[in-house]
Amino acid sequence: MSASVRRFKAVPDVEIAHADTLARDAFEDFSADLAIVDAPWGMDWRSSAAAVEARQDRGEFGFGLPQRSDSTWLFISLALEKLRQAEEGGGRVAALVNPGALSSGGATAAVRQRIVDAGLLESVTRLPDGLAPNTAIPLYLLTFSNKTEDVRRGKAMIADLQTMFTTENRRRSIPVEAFHELESGLRMHKPGPRNRSISIRQFTRRDARLSRTTSEGNQLSWRVATYDDTAIDGRFLETRYGKDSGVSLSEEPRVTVDLDPGRIFGDDSRELLREMGEKGWATRRLSSLLAQEPESVTDSADARGERHLFVPTTRAGRAATDLSETNAGGRVLAIQLDNESVYLPFLAAWLNSEQGVASRRRAIENGSTGHHLKALRSDANSLMRWADDLLVPVPNLSVQLALASADERLNSFQADLGTRRASIWSSPENADEVVSKVAGAFDDSLTSWLDHLPYPIASALWTAESAPSVGEQQRAYLHAWEAIVTFHATVLLAASRRDPGSSSVTEATIRQTLHEQRLGIEKASFGTWVVIVEKTSKNMRSTLEDGDADDVARVRRAFAGLSRAGIERLISKDVVKKFNELNGKRNRWSGHTGYTSEQELRSQVESLTSDLRELRGILGNVWAQLLLVRPGSAKRRRDGLVQTAEVAVGTRTPFATREFAVGEHMIDDELYLVRDGSQSPLPLPHFVQLRAAPSSAQFTTYFYNRTEGTNVRMVSYQYGPETELQDDVESLRADFGALMSE
Repeated sequence: MSASVRRFKAVPDVEIAHADTLARDAFEDFSADLAIVDAPWGMDWRSSAAAVEARQDRGEFGFGLPQRSDSTWLFISLALEKLRQAEEGGGRVAALVNPGALSSGGATAAVRQRIVDAGLLESVTRLPDGLAPNTAIPLYLLTFSNKTEDVRRGKAMIADLQTMFTTENRRRSIPVEAFHELESGLRMHKPGPRNRSISIRQFTRRDARLSRTTSEGNQLSWRVATYDDTAIDGRFLETRYGKDSGVSLSEEPRVTVDLDPGRIFGDDSRELLREMGEKGWATRRLSSLLAQEPESVTDSADARGERHLFVPTTRAGRAATDLSETNAGGRVLAIQLDNESVYLPFLAAWLNSEQGVASRRRAIENGSTGHHLKALRSDANSLMRWADDLLVPVPNLSVQLALASADERLNSFQADLGTRRASIWSSPENADEVVSKVAGAFDDSLTSWLDHLPYPIASALWTAESAPSVGEQQRAYLHAWEAIVTFHATVLLAASRRDPGSSSVTEATIRQTLHEQRLGIEKASFGTWVVIVEKTSKNMRSTLEDGDADDVARVRRAFAGLSRAGIERLISKDVVKKFNELNGKRNRWSGHTGYTSEQELRSQVESLTSDLRELRGILGNVWAQLLLVRPGSAKRRRDGLVQTAEVAVGTRTPFATREFAVGEHMIDDELYLVRDGSQSPLPLPHFVQLRAAPSSAQFTTYFYNRTEGTNVRMVSYQYGPETELQDDVESLRADFGALMSE
């Protein structure tokens, strides 16, 4: 009461009533243009039941009564009944609710459905966690309207602002532009980066229990839920589990109106299914392949016999056919398969691949319960739900045998390389011979890598590869490493700035560290960029390790929707370590003013190329997933925005063009990192630029080097007639952000 008085004391003619709103109407003769509902979350209304039922007998609560365990929809019903009549101009209700209010069943679901069927639901918006004080419960904003211009029979808007927040002093807030975006969507009824109009039928969720009898007569049973008005029928079972899987319905599906927009906006299985589909592989749910329910094992004494696979339920550890090889710090599940079409060593190897780890992580997250600390429970229902969410590939058996054999051989090669490496110290005279025996397998690895790298890096590396002398090659490789670290730092800095609050703290730390090391962005050395990589990646690693769902989603959005595994590669401690090693080599080798023999130069080149191979191993194919582009024309289709862009990848120009479905328009001729379907492509600061060289029509990459008075110096590591240029310092003022010394 006192808080309301303080909040509204400056509003003229304000009236404040202190009353039990459920028991009686404190404003009987009042009709509202706008009603705001912030009901107590999960409040039991049993103590008000007699008064509520009496009011219903008098014609109130016309949408019905929800379950007594939660009064949220009672408050929403009251607010809707308080609105001005539609013929008098109508009104709007805005309600903050928790997830349970969107999807709970029973009598509550019936009330929710009547309101939706009445055409009153206008929008559902997912808000970031942590906005409410003293709790991290996810919040949703529901709006309802009976205004003639707002009532769109059979339609509603959904919006996802989950990642639209900034963090400052550990407190989250929503930026103003997010509200403008939401308001624009409600007013214009047009799709935007994070909102779309859908049929209310898409809020239909179906729940059913499925079962399968194994070849040994074991009866397996689990629950499945579908969203977006997806039927659970024979076609669904065949698509999800494969033909002749033996999976059948144990009961008729239950239908519920579920207002959670998350499943409509995106299904995290689509990317995995697409990647496996591109290989022509069939995909199955592990639940359809099991001989019995998964069982927890704790040590070798619990280990089962043959035909068992051991899978850790933590994000660390390895899947293996031998429990001792899992290296897991937590619980491990013993899996026995009922299907001879799956070769266990193949499945274990795939589950340890990047795609397999992503599938394991997805199953753990989807199978876990709890809003704050999500955990996979040990009961049979939870473990079968985990198995039903674990996607695995089932290619032809010959393919499985070949891949398992190749994986095993590569493991043996790795062990053999370790043995050979040790041998050169016991027989130094044979070192060259040992290296020559394995070098041929790696000679073309860097050249083939160039085709998948962003053009600024690829062109610098190609310059080094094609240098005519070993001395020029050494200098060119050092320059190529400068290009790599500058580009990497620019990418991480851009991603960090997607959260201005957190980024301001990170950049203040960077500025302080640079000052302590007598470095600065004004004269950007190799060491400057390494510090930027180190501090930005440390902050992002901490965010991902904390595991907050909204923070993880925000980091993925910051990297244009890149997979978590890809992001973890970009921000890996190993990347920072490698850059620091290269900084030391560069300082020793480029700062040496005395004579350097050709043999020593060749040794340095071999060392630099060895470092590149290590970097390639750390980054994997991340740059094939996240493409550097120069945007061009855009067009809006019914399903969203499509923009044409030049793909600045590899060493060849002119660049090929392709279309990308994006949520936000990319500015022409700027540099972006993007994936097809990115809601928020990542714009790069102007520390890296592509320009047409003055004497040719081909593109040259320029990297920011230093500030000189009112100008900035940009340098190129593609050897040509123009290796540097000058720009006005104001052109990069915004890019410096908080990095510039005060």
